[in-house]
Amino acid sequence: MGISPRMNSRNPRLEWRVLVLLGIVAALAGCSAGFQPRNFSNPESLFRASLLEFQRKHWENAQLGFDRLTTDLSARDPLLAPAYFYLALAHERQSAFLLAAQSYERVTDGFPDDTLAPTSMLGVGRSYQKLWHSPSLDPEYGQKAVSILRALLSSYPDAKEVAEAKTRIAELEEWMAEKDYLTGIHYVKVRRAIDPAIIYFKDVVTTYPNTKAARLSWIRLHELYTRIRWKEDAAETCTAMWKAYPADADVKLACGVAPKLPVAAPNTVPPAAVASIVGYARPAPR
Repeated sequence: MGISPRMNSRNPRLEWRVLVLLGIVAALAGCSAGFQPRNFSNPESLFRASLLEFQRKHWENAQLGFDRLTTDLSARDPLLAPAYFYLALAHERQSAFLLAAQSYERVTDGFPDDTLAPTSMLGVGRSYQKLWHSPSLDPEYGQKAVSILRALLSSYPDAKEVAEAKTRIAELEEWMAEKDYLTGIHYVKVRRAIDPAIIYFKDVVTTYPNTKAARLSWIRLHELYTRIRWKEDAAETCTAMWKAYPADADVKLACGVAPKLPVAAPNTVPPAAVASIVGYARPAPR
């Protein structure tokens, strides 16, 4: 039954939407009719066809094929590990990162000696990292990503994936440090609670010393120690900042210029040090 001219004249938008929906349905029907895993006579032919669908960027078809293979292949079949690997890639291309991580883990857990294992372990970490897409969110997935990526460094230290794993760990630690820093700021500005803020800032400088948030946390610690008149702690933060950020303008503003340490005279070593070096004590002059 077609769309009448009367209907079209009254609501042209409705006709446009109907045509679009009909086009989508036809496209989906053509896709499902064009690739059916059950139509392949053996795993080898299904694997080749699924791989071809993946190369053509037909992610859903590739997912269907590789998913079928993971259920049909025996545990010792050499195609099983690459089937899980490409299934994970197909999930990842569709932004189904949790499913991707789970499929990658089937490779790392079941085939740790396979050549795909390091790449799959990197895929697990990458997928969990993408699930934690803002420092303001619960860091559970970020922590999982760091744990997996560190396992990659220890399990496959010579793998080519190590360089990317280190980069991703650094990125994740920046976010974790930022999250703790912002939590400390929240305690100071919103809750007016200094003690928990100090705990968070100290955790940043201790756990993530090479991050951008570490420098900011040191400065906030100095401000809080100065406010509550903990002079020794404030002085210790200055010493730490002079050492870590010797040319930083904010550090100079907070602590001043670092004092110059006394320089020992050349070629002069205390007698006690000489004695310890040579292994005996020189007699004292009479």
